[in-house]
Amino acid sequence: MDKAAVLDQDYLRVNYHQAGFSYLLPEILALFRRQAAIYLQSIEQHLMQANLHELALEAHTLKGAAGSVGAAALAQIAQHLEETVPDSDIAAVTLLVDSLREITDRTDAAITAELARLAAETDDTLDHI
Repeated sequence: MDKAAVLDQDYLRVNYHQAGFSYLLPEILALFRRQAAIYLQSIEQHLMQANLHELALEAHTLKGAAGSVGAAALAQIAQHLEETVPDSDIAAVTLLVDSLREITDRTDAAITAELARLAAETDDTLDHI
């Protein structure tokens, strides 16, 4: 797999800032953080139940959500999981879910940092008014 950005700043710039939706970005990122945790929990439950079909469907949903907020590495691993689950055994899927969990944690940290940066940027703007 490629080395995709954990949080793609170019994607955020083009699809939120330049598109005039900067004001929505903090709320969208915060919502995605909560949803990503729910998707991961669901994927882990499907893994424990060896329900690989449902796991692949949940990975597909996570892929789309992650892509919509520029969480490129998470979208990439979710896509890989979705595509490889049908031809994999439970041990291989477990390793992929472990990778997904690690990238979800890194994405959460990147979003936390981005939210702090956006808040500081807003505070700086208000200080100059």
